[in-house]
Amino acid sequence: MPSTLSLTDTVSRAQKHLATEVDGNFILMSIEGGVYCGLDEIGSDIWRRLARPLTVEALCQAMAANYRGDREQITADVLELLVSLRDQRLIHVG
Repeated sequence: MPSTLSLTDTVSRAQKHLATEVDGNFILMSIEGGVYCGLDEIGSDIWRRLARPLTVEALCQAMAANYRGDREQITADVLELLVSLRDQRLIHVG
């Protein structure tokens, strides 16, 4: 499995996961991997957007438009989270 993702990759939530929202933040558990993680407000926003498949580029564009930060930094941060979620089997990359 490659260590990075491409902006043209399509990402979505994995089918076998548990998720619960507590005070606006998600706690996730991979049924396949047996690991769990907690997401902050921005990570939870990304998780909500992953309810339907979309390209990494479209996700980064949406986050940059919503948070109005430095586009390169937002892209780097989104990619870092997506790689972590992929490695924990919480998202599907296709």
